[in-house]
Formats: sequence, C-alpha cells, structure tokens
Amino acid sequence: MTGKDNAEFETGGMAMLRASFRLVAASLFCFGMQCFCSPAHAEDVNAAISSIGLYEMPLEIAKQKGFYKEEGLNVRAIVVTTGLQATALAAGELDYSTVGGAVIRAAAKGLRVKTVMGWWDRPLHILVGKPGLKDIKDLKNKRVAISSIGSTPHVMVKEALKTAGLDPDHDIIFLTMGGSSARLAALQAGTVDATPLDVAFLEKTEKLGLRMILSFGDVVDLPLGGLGVSTEKIKNNPEQIKRMIRATLKGLRFFKTNKEETLDIMKRYLSISGQYVGTVYDLAVRSLNENGDIGKKSLANELRLDKEILGLKQDISEKDVTDWSFVRAVANN
Repeated sequence: MTGKDNAEFETGGMAMLRASFRLVAASLFCFGMQCFCSPAHAEDVNAAISSIGLYEMPLEIAKQKGFYKEEGLNVRAIVVTTGLQATALAAGELDYSTVGGAVIRAAAKGLRVKTVMGWWDRPLHILVGKPGLKDIKDLKNKRVAISSIGSTPHVMVKEALKTAGLDPDHDIIFLTMGGSSARLAALQAGTVDATPLDVAFLEKTEKLGLRMILSFGDVVDLPLGGLGVSTEKIKNNPEQIKRMIRATLKGLRFFKTNKEETLDIMKRYLSISGQYVGTVYDLAVRSLNENGDIGKKSLANELRLDKEILGLKQDISEKDVTDWSFVRAVANN
C-alpha cells in the first residue's frame, strides 16, 4: 500500500478520480438504458480497494452472492491508492473506503471521516525473505521493503520487530517500494532482503524459492480492512450505510460458515491454485471478526500507534474516529 500527501491529491489525484468516475458513468449509461424498465433500480455505490487481495473478500463475496443486490445496491469496487481514500471520502468522491485503519488515522488528523465496520482483527500478511533467512531476528541490519513510511505494512513490521527484541528505528533499513507486486519484484531482484506481502502471495513466493519467515497474524494485533465513510454520509444517508453494512456482514459471515464455496471464490478472484487456497483460507479465518467491528486489543494498538505516528500529545478517542452504531443496529436486527 502507498500513501501520498494531500497536496498531491488536490493537484492530481482528485482530478484522476473524477475522470475515472465520469468514464464509469458513461460506460454504464447504455447498460442502464437497457434495464430501465426493470421494476427495481439498484443504487450505484463506489467502494475503494487498495488492490485486489484477500483483505476485501467480504466485499467480493457479498457482490458475487448477490447480498448487495438484495439491499438495492450496485457496489463498484474501484482501485484507489490507500493514502488517497480518506481524502476522497471527505470530498464526496467516494462512498466507501475499505482501508479502515487508514481512515482511523485520517480521522485522528481531523479529516471528517470515520470507520463504521471492521473485518479482520489481525493482519492477513506474511513476512517473506530471501532463502537462508529463518527468523525475524535474522533481519538485523537488513533491507526491508515497505509501501510507505507509516503504512500498515510498515507498522506491522515495526511491531513484529519489537516483539522479537529488535529496534526497528536502528536495526533495520526500510526502503519504500510501493505495492505488494513492486515489493516482490524488488525482493526477486535482490534489492531488498525481505518484505511483508498479502498472504495470497504465498503460492507465488514459494514457487520463486523465497521463504515465509512468519505470519503477522500470529504476532501482531492490528485491524485490517473494514468500511470507512465521511461524516457527511453518516449525517445525510445513514440508511444506505446500514444496507451496505448488512450485506457486507453477510459476506463476512459467509466466509467463515461456507468454507468450500468461499475457497472456490478465492481461487477465481485471487488466482490461487487448489493446492494453496486451503492454507491461505486457514491463515485468514483466524483473524476474522464476525461481529463486524474491531476487537478491543486491535483497536487499542491501532490508536496507540496512530498517536505515535502522528506525533499527537493527547490520546485518540475511539468515538472521534469510529462509529459502531450502524453495525450494532444491523446485528441486533
């Protein structure tokens, strides 16, 4: 995952998003005319993902199983850089973000956004390294590729290093390399010694002869994924948020209770072979939060780390960055 500052977004990112949405709208016009006579018209909703990966499986399952359609929603997944999503939410260019942690961090900085749903209480990432690296302690004085400083991959590695007794600020050389594919290419080329990757890359990394050093879900409690919205949407369109959460919660729970069909969806969506998909699923299901919020320990760690990253003096209040009223209302019904 990569981040860019707000100035860059204002000069280039926002224009790109607007152009992207106009193209989507134009391409859908003819299709919309064909189904205009249908008795039910789905409401178009734009949901940003950072890349195609395991973390957004609840969203993808809800789409493929028709849960959004049942709620009268046509959810369109759009790839948007992690660092741009919260700003786009606040500007009304997106309806939903799927990077809950980044939205929490943006809200802590004062942006008018909040996280309203959680999916995973632990990272769905593995630490992959060159052959010969057997333990995270072997990374001392080595080069580790991350997406950007302060990003979720960066924070995960730092926390895991602390757990292993290493000082992440002095014992490791961090290099910013962009998304998972770019980081894997850097590892293949020998530019870096290790990098965190989505667990869906397990098959590819093993076939390349690389080594999985650890699963971050076993050593780090940090949330991953979820739904973030603008405070404007919370105020003006709460019913849509409830419908979106209701359908996504069905997708989240389907992941856990319908393993065989979920494996089939994962194989197609993530291009994972039958040999590996079960292992990837088993690593992921351990991190699942079927309540649709964020576990207390994971959220406490997120708020603590965000305070450190942002250099804030006061603790971050949960109510200032999250709103669980929607998911609890849905769950109670």
